[in-house]
Amino acid sequence: MYYTTTKVGKPTAHITKKKSRLKVYNGHVVFLNDKDNFEFEIHNPTQKSVLCKIKINGEYISTSGVVIRPGQRMFLERFLDTNNKFEFSTYEVKDTSLNRTAIDLNGDVRIEFYNEQTYNQYPHLSGGNWASGWSTINTGSPWYGDITFTTSNSVPTAYYSNISSVSNTIETGRVEKGEKSKQQFTNSYQNFEYNASRQIIFKILPLGVKNKTTDDIKHYCTECGIKTKSKYKFCPSCGNKL
Repeated sequence: MYYTTTKVGKPTAHITKKKSRLKVYNGHVVFLNDKDNFEFEIHNPTQKSVLCKIKINGEYISTSGVVIRPGQRMFLERFLDTNNKFEFSTYEVKDTSLNRTAIDLNGDVRIEFYNEQTYNQYPHLSGGNWASGWSTINTGSPWYGDITFTTSNSVPTAYYSNISSVSNTIETGRVEKGEKSKQQFTNSYQNFEYNASRQIIFKILPLGVKNKTTDDIKHYCTECGIKTKSKYKFCPSCGNKL
């Protein structure tokens, strides 16, 4: 008797504007204008539901997350606890070391995926959810044991030192609450693992600094996260095509 194996993909996430994917530089940097609304395109190609949680500007947007069913693709355009759309808002600050530290998390995006429990391993974490959906699960401070990093989660300080060399100011931007959204969800009561199985990281920067920063972007493998060089065609660590 012969058996065949079925290749199952990993959950993916993209940042989109009007449901069109933004061009990604070096695997994690995207650019937006001031007051741009945007969405997260999330796809689950696995055979079980996954819970997706999102961290923006260094903080989770909610203790809840979106439940993505097998094969489902959705465009998330709003915060979980309020019906406000995601909006990128830019502003300028004086170029000082204290201010660079203050804005370090601006535009940081981390998208985490949690596998569905095959049995109730953590019964004390069971609870109500949003649905279509959102799942309320108190993850506390998760341990990222098997997590897949797409890149480094920080942006080089060189971005800001080069940006400010002429005007002595730094243009930066944060994800904030925008206009009202009509997107709605239903409840889900599925249970998910305590540890994230995968995370994808982006950095959103103002479009006005694009030409000043793209040459300074450090290169990382989009599969294993190791630092690479722009001339590399394949990752020297995992062999991933760059």
